[in-house]
Amino acid sequence: MRQWSLVSGLIVAALPMLAGAQPAGGPPPRPDRIVLLHAGTLLAVPGSSPQRRMTVVVRNDRVAAIAEGFLTEPPGGSGGAVVQVVDLSDRFVLPGLMDAHVHLEHEPAFNRRRAERGDRYPPASGTPGTKAEGAVNAMIYARRNLAAGFTTVRDLGSDDQAVFAVRNAINAGRMVGPRILLAGSAIAVTGGHGDSTPIPATGHDETRLADGTCDGAIECRKAVRYQYKLGADVIKFTSTGGFGSNTGLEPQLFGDEIEAIIATAHLLGLKAAAHAYSPVAIKDAVRAGVDSIEHGFLLDDEGIALMKKSGTFLVPTLSASYPPPIFRIPDPPSVKLRNEHRAFERAYAAGVKIAFGTDAGTFTHGDNAKEFGFMVGFGMKPMDALRSATVMTAELFGIAAEAGTLEPGKLADVVAVKGDPLADVATLKTIDFVMKSGVIAKRDGAMLEPFSYPPPSP
Repeated sequence: MRQWSLVSGLIVAALPMLAGAQPAGGPPPRPDRIVLLHAGTLLAVPGSSPQRRMTVVVRNDRVAAIAEGFLTEPPGGSGGAVVQVVDLSDRFVLPGLMDAHVHLEHEPAFNRRRAERGDRYPPASGTPGTKAEGAVNAMIYARRNLAAGFTTVRDLGSDDQAVFAVRNAINAGRMVGPRILLAGSAIAVTGGHGDSTPIPATGHDETRLADGTCDGAIECRKAVRYQYKLGADVIKFTSTGGFGSNTGLEPQLFGDEIEAIIATAHLLGLKAAAHAYSPVAIKDAVRAGVDSIEHGFLLDDEGIALMKKSGTFLVPTLSASYPPPIFRIPDPPSVKLRNEHRAFERAYAAGVKIAFGTDAGTFTHGDNAKEFGFMVGFGMKPMDALRSATVMTAELFGIAAEAGTLEPGKLADVVAVKGDPLADVATLKTIDFVMKSGVIAKRDGAMLEPFSYPPPSP
């Protein structure tokens, strides 16, 4: 009897907490935030028809409802929530855009003051200050991407610290920035595109791991696991040379190395992205189960058929090839290759999955939307271009249940423009409104405060 009294007493004591009451002396619960977005035109699901005069009901970080007309009160009442109405009745509203290929740590510079501005490529050797400098760059460039309407970006090559720090700060709510999925250091062979290790190196093995440099299947498995340990969201590897490193366009990885990288990434639950130009390297990666081919300028018909059959994504990065500012020479080779092979056009016509990606960082961050102009100019329908930057990128990233469309239950990533991007994709170069996870980051063309400053504890 005494034992039952003790148990019942504990239950009675716990009831207020089970009901959601705060312990005595604790802070009062914050009221829910509800935002009613009045959309003159709403493209909630790219690929379907736009709707006129709609309200997107946002509760905290998610879409709660999509309603006809311009609501002034939430459906079912506010329930004590703080309600805000945002008038976008003269705007075209759509899901937040996504860029599947950026480099947030840097962008090119060409004058003697480049180091003073902090926009050089930070070396991977760990020279004092360079990775810290890279983190500052990544914070600034992440905000530029967000201002351009890109609420989710995938960073495919930085170092072992800089972009991790910025992603973690955003995820912790310490600053408002885009959702960042990152690869850390790209996996590359010794002397290959992406190998930044110094010669000679102090602590050579550790430096190689941090840089993602590997030779042979066993080393490559270890390099993937190291990036995973650092907290990478995706694995990027350079299966061919590249323009930026002047290492050519031919294969640099053996088949067993490619298989080891992809299999290890998938074992750890990560997607794998292959920087690849050579048709041989592309097909080796596709056969090994790679999730996306980045660039793919020399893609041949056999490779296209394999990608279509396997469901492999192409991330075309037309903005980086036509031409990127890093090639300040007449008739850049990237333009010649792109125009000769027309890989994007042929892959699109064949029905290969295409995800929007720009390689921002080889050009100025914030100019990502110029990719839409290239895609449409080379024959893609405007709706398909919008779909590539929302629905298709969300599928590639593995976050389609959370983002990519504006539907109840999904994260409230919303952008708005003046004009109709289905009639003129150039309107996407000027994003007027940005909301990321229910937080307004840009309104009436102006970015809002990026940081929160909580009051000190008493």
